[in-house]
Amino acid sequence: MTKKYKDKAIEYEKKGLFDRDLNEHRYDNAVDIEGNYNYLPKKFGERLRRFFLIPAVRFFGGIYCRFAYGLKVEGKKNLRAVKGGAISVCNHVHEMDTLLVKLALGGFRTFHTGSYYLLKKGWAGRIFKSGGFLPVGQTVKDLQNLTNAVETLLAKGKIVNFYPEHALWFRYEKVRPFKLGAFRFAAKAGVPVIPVFIEFRETRIRKKLKMQKKVVLHILPAVMPQGEGPIRVRAEKLGERVYEAMKGEYERVYQKPMVYLTESEPVLPECDAAEAEPAAG
Repeated sequence: MTKKYKDKAIEYEKKGLFDRDLNEHRYDNAVDIEGNYNYLPKKFGERLRRFFLIPAVRFFGGIYCRFAYGLKVEGKKNLRAVKGGAISVCNHVHEMDTLLVKLALGGFRTFHTGSYYLLKKGWAGRIFKSGGFLPVGQTVKDLQNLTNAVETLLAKGKIVNFYPEHALWFRYEKVRPFKLGAFRFAAKAGVPVIPVFIEFRETRIRKKLKMQKKVVLHILPAVMPQGEGPIRVRAEKLGERVYEAMKGEYERVYQKPMVYLTESEPVLPECDAAEAEPAAG
């Protein structure tokens, strides 16, 4: 990532604009999902493609992430308590975080939501869909189709991943405020939320070789929705509990309180922006 993006992250944090994208996106080459777009791979060709794609992604993606990022996953034992469907949420801080989460939570079990313009026309879009990508559209019809797909997946025991911070901030270490969408799904379906926290860990070897910091995914204990009342209220309470869990993990691994940047504070080193690569989404 260039200095321009690093400066943007600092500016946006100071102003509290945590859901602003740091990079610009193309919309002209996106798949048209309006109308009767099938969110799930139902056709024979799509199912066949998925059957071969996921094992290849797990094998080759695992090798790549291990050597490129030093990928390590901690807390896998916390998945044992999640028997049925679940929502997972992750801080959106790495250009390959969708792959990282899929490797951590399970290739065939995990599906991923993302902005509709990330689903490109042609083979790239077909591969994305076969890999479990669920585009989030802008119309009421699109959102209803997405809701139906998510509910179907949860009923089948799948995990649907969301990035509640919305925008991708490259290698930003703190947890940003959450949007409610993921927690609405969990509250309505009565399923747990699995918090996944991405840590960037400095190691002597990687520092000596001038490599990017080691990427460690922390799978935290699942958080169940609680209480009665309107879905929005239950979603807000659930989101708050998950946020506090991820904030607590930040403070545990980095050994410092999580305080947002203010005008009087120095530039944060944890953005690590100079090392970042262009994001895929």
